[in-house]
Amino acid sequence: MNDAVNVLKLTLHGEVVGYLAGFQNGRNVLGFSDEFRNNEHRSTFSLITHPVFPHSTTLMAEPWAKNQRLHPTLSNLLPEGSLRELVAQGLKVHIDNELHILSYLGEDLPGAIVAIPLKPEEVPDTVLSTISRAVLTFPVTVRKIWHTMASHKATPR
Repeated sequence: MNDAVNVLKLTLHGEVVGYLAGFQNGRNVLGFSDEFRNNEHRSTFSLITHPVFPHSTTLMAEPWAKNQRLHPTLSNLLPEGSLRELVAQGLKVHIDNELHILSYLGEDLPGAIVAIPLKPEEVPDTVLSTISRAVLTFPVTVRKIWHTMASHKATPR
């Protein structure tokens, strides 16, 4: 991993949800904190991460990785259209550089989610290992999750 990386700490109602890492090559990786993932009374970050969602544990077990844009849960918090263009122009970034836009707007997002940029010395060691694992295993992980979900859907109730 020779790419430069920026890390944001994501909180929801003051509780750490996880860490979002954005690489210079456009790869974005969200890893959930163990405390958030294992809390059965956690706040709703997304409907698919709610404790009663059938596969929430499986979906949060591995980091979420995307290229260029952020996961829709985070992307949908950002402005659209001309407002996004205005923000991107002010930051001198492309409108699809969502990590940079999220970092800039991180304390002024809709709802209770806050994204705080971290200095390199503030990034927990566990986050670095999670990010490394996600960069190497993402395609295999997605196939496993979708296969598991598809097999459960095919099972008669």
